[in-house]
Amino acid sequence: MTRTHELHASVAEWTDEATGKKCKRTIIVGSMYLSPNGNQVIKLEAAPLSRDWSGWIAVRPLPPARQPGQNIPPGMPPVPPRED
Repeated sequence: MTRTHELHASVAEWTDEATGKKCKRTIIVGSMYLSPNGNQVIKLEAAPLSRDWSGWIAVRPLPPARQPGQNIPPGMPPVPPRED
């Protein structure tokens, strides 16, 4: 199966005091795959247990592959590609 999307759940919301902008904290709770017969299937890897979770899960495209040195804090090694 081919991994096509990530599943995100919003588990916290707050307002940034400096900008007044509403912010959300999300966690990845699973992935969506395309099966060989063309069906879209999901695999949940975590269940959000926050009392702030609304019950909704967002389906988002996979982020572009991280290149060595791209958006990585100093001293942190690159994240290897995920094999599913």
